[in-house]
Amino acid sequence: MLIGETQLRARRTRIKILQAIVDSDGSAGFTEIKYATDLSTGSIYYHLGRMVRYVIKKSKQYYITKEGLELLREHNGTDAMK
Repeated sequence: MLIGETQLRARRTRIKILQAIVDSDGSAGFTEIKYATDLSTGSIYYHLGRMVRYVIKKSKQYYITKEGLELLREHNGTDAMK
């Protein structure tokens, strides 16, 4: 089954967000994510809202979940935690 272009773009965007969180030692504020990904505010909020299995928010920080790490490792083909 082929993934549509829109789904592929969404996946790439979500991977960028997950990578930004990992690169910030597993937790990042919204501004850090925005700076690291260069995505629009609306795009980040949209995707974070749909990534409930992969990202959790506590206070003003976003944390990657176990499922998020697994998705990132699968995408990268290596250990996502550097």
